Amino acid sequence: MYEVEKWLEDRIILKVYKGSHAYGTNHANSDVDIGGVCIPPKPYLYGFYSFEQYESKSYTNYPGYKKTGLAADTVIYGLHKFVKLAFNCNPNIIETLFTDRTHVLHCNSLGRMLMDNRHLFLTRRARHTFGGYAFSQLRRLTNKLPMEESKSKISKLTETEKNLQTYAVRVEHKITQYFQKEQLTRDDIQYILNLRSELASVEQRLAAIEEDRAEIERLMRGGNHNHHGSHAGLIEKYGYDVKHAMHLIRLLHMGLEILTEGECRVLRPDNNYLMAIRYGEFTLDHIKQEAGKLFSLLDEAYANSELPDSPDAEKVNQLLIDITEANFADAAWKT
Repeated sequence: MYEVEKWLEDRIILKVYKGSHAYGTNHANSDVDIGGVCIPPKPYLYGFYSFEQYESKSYTNYPGYKKTGLAADTVIYGLHKFVKLAFNCNPNIIETLFTDRTHVLHCNSLGRMLMDNRHLFLTRRARHTFGGYAFSQLRRLTNKLPMEESKSKISKLTETEKNLQTYAVRVEHKITQYFQKEQLTRDDIQYILNLRSELASVEQRLAAIEEDRAEIERLMRGGNHNHHGSHAGLIEKYGYDVKHAMHLIRLLHMGLEILTEGECRVLRPDNNYLMAIRYGEFTLDHIKQEAGKLFSLLDEAYANSELPDSPDAEKVNQLLIDITEANFADAAWKT
């Protein structure tokens, strides 16, 4: 009864194209990526069962499958995990919320509640998340990752991860101790806020570590692209990884737009430039120089941004409550 695939499709509130199809940088041999949000049944909300996300590399329930026969790489998050990641301005999650309407595959009234409040999640944290993801792409431009080097990198990442997790537990303990006081002073409250900000920073660093580890493991396996041009092959052909270069520039442009305009354009207006990068029309020196300029602009935009430092926690919490409660009404699943 509680096998995820038996109920998943009926519980999806938002489903969109991701990756190159969403950015407008896809080509004839592009893989298909799909992302979304679901609300699991009552046993997962109230009972013993738990659900955070569903992942599949053989997903076929999208319009183009019958024509192409190409299964999609798909991740569907549970609502609460999705919102938690959005709260921290996770780039993959923010992109799902701001996907161009032409790339939305499904959105019911519950999904619209989420989409209508998407600007709640645009904050100055974009400097650290979009900038952090971009920096990871920059580091990988010429990295072929031999096996021993890969193992060493994973070992160091794991050690750093353990240290950060230990530090996070200590910070949480400090916060708990402060709340045991009968009365909190203004200084106490500010100190707690600073500690929570540190925790958010640790979570971002842990997410980046997981991203780095997944990429290293993928490269160790030789990549998971079914079509021409693995990452190692791109380095051989162009002298650097043009896919990572394209995502590097894209992430920096998107981070800048968020901080300066309060908007996130997933369907990229600069897609012609990005595709030129993808096909090796620029030297590695050009990419690095351009990235350096954009990182500087990102820092400047962060300093001058009118966005809040973090989302309004009370509004986000109420949004979660409203969507969860609305999900129990039959009408919510008929629109």
